[in-house]
Amino acid sequence: MSIKTAFYLFFYLLLLAACNQEPIASKPVFEKKPYFDLKGYFDGEIQRLNSKGRAKKMVLAGGKKEEQIVESINFQKELSVFSESDVNRPAWSDKYIVDTAFNEQKQIIYLHIKAIDEKLKTRKIDIEFRDALISRILIENNASSFIASSNQVLIYEPSFGYSIENHQKVAMADDQIFKVAVQFLK
Repeated sequence: MSIKTAFYLFFYLLLLAACNQEPIASKPVFEKKPYFDLKGYFDGEIQRLNSKGRAKKMVLAGGKKEEQIVESINFQKELSVFSESDVNRPAWSDKYIVDTAFNEQKQIIYLHIKAIDEKLKTRKIDIEFRDALISRILIENNASSFIASSNQVLIYEPSFGYSIENHQKVAMADDQIFKVAVQFLK
């Protein structure tokens, strides 16, 4: 057998051995998140809430208020505005400052995330903890253009419900206020 044939045979066997190996699970490029994982948290809450069932829902729009008991809510859709406020993008890793408070037992009791760059939509995320569990999340989102500006305040309390309040100012028009509040029922 010539050296050339031996080389091709060795190369073929090496290639065949590589094809039979188990695929290696790839790790995400950005595995550790620099800030609290809002998207991941709300994905978990959506799963938990889908089994809840009934809720009391109040909607305020155009100065009119409606309240009703809702037997079924699409939490994926309703809570998407919270998930969309997640600030864990690689380009934003230095665009927010974080302040954390702990109690005497070294359990986290408060997490404050604030935007440094005024152009970012999500301006502030405040997370309160009780007994190492999230008790309240407050998110402030702002957006503005030449024609309009919008201020959005989102509050989520896992044991109670949530509210979404949007104030919109449009040039040469009346200010608009839209609010949705949902209370979980047992």
